[in-house]
Amino acid sequence: MLLTSLIYLIRHALVLAGLLKGPILRLFEKYGDEEPFYYPLPGMLVALSVFVLALGILVAPYVRAFYLPAGPALILLILAWIAWDRREVARRHPEIFMVYPRWINHLREYTTREERRRIAYMWLHLPWRTRLHYNSNDRAFLLWTDLLVLSTGERNN
Repeated sequence: MLLTSLIYLIRHALVLAGLLKGPILRLFEKYGDEEPFYYPLPGMLVALSVFVLALGILVAPYVRAFYLPAGPALILLILAWIAWDRREVARRHPEIFMVYPRWINHLREYTTREERRRIAYMWLHLPWRTRLHYNSNDRAFLLWTDLLVLSTGERNN
């Protein structure tokens, strides 16, 4: 439980730092009228509450406070439920709640939704080592997306 929640928190931290692009690109694969948005706050709060609870269970016998971990974990779970229930507030105020890495802001500014969908599907076809390279190098990733947009753009006759 402790390790799983820690891995989940590290994964979302890597996404928010811009070092893992797959989860955000996966959102662009979907069709529909609504622009997808990445909102990790509820999941991160739940994982943090599980982490606090598991860590508290490990520490509680040594400090002789057996009910110690339940309080902070319960508060974090309530905050996670509030964050999940109020997703629309986060959608209306993206400047506050949706902190994206720089590469996604650049991508949204210079590409259409259809082009982002193509980029997301081409990401699936990249070899594993190439994905690792693009995850760690934003400039190379943005060059790849520019080349992809140029090569798959629609032709106007």
